[in-house]
Amino acid sequence: MKLGKLFKILINILYYTFLVAIIAYPIMALFPDTFPGILETEGHYPILKNVSIYAFFIFITFILYQFRKFASVIRANKLFSNESILISKYIGTLFIIVGSTFVLIKIISTINKTNFFQALARSIPILIVYVIPLFVVGIFFLLLSDGFKKALALKEENDLTV
Repeated sequence: MKLGKLFKILINILYYTFLVAIIAYPIMALFPDTFPGILETEGHYPILKNVSIYAFFIFITFILYQFRKFASVIRANKLFSNESILISKYIGTLFIIVGSTFVLIKIISTINKTNFFQALARSIPILIVYVIPLFVVGIFFLLLSDGFKKALALKEENDLTV
C-alpha cells in the first residue's frame, strides 16, 4: 500500500496548493498593482475571465477533495463499498462537467468573433488536447464506479453463501 500513501500525499499537496490559490486570487484582485501580470486586465471581458478562472480553481479543488476521499477509501482497503462507488461516480461526473463547461466556454467565446467558423476551427486542437482527456477520465471513473458496484454485489452474494 505504499502507492496508496504516495497517492494520498500527492493529492494532498495539490489540494492544499489549490486552496492557497483560492484564497490568494481574490487578494490579488484587490491589489492588482502589487501583482502585475497575474490577473487579466486587457482584452474583452477581463472581469468575466478572472471570475471564470476563479470558478475553475474552486471546481478543481472540489475534484481534488473527492480524490482525497477516494485515497482514504483506498488506504482503508474499502474499495468494494458504497462509499467508493459514490466517490468514483462523483469524480467521473465532475470530469465530464469540466469538459462540457470547457466546450461551452470555447463556443461562447467564439460567438463574438467576426468569422465564427474560422475561430471555432482554430479552437479544435485546444479542445482535442483538453476536452477529450477530461471526457475519457470521466468515463473511466464512471466505469470504475460501475465495476465497484458489480464487485460489491458479488462480495455480498459471496458473504451470504459462506
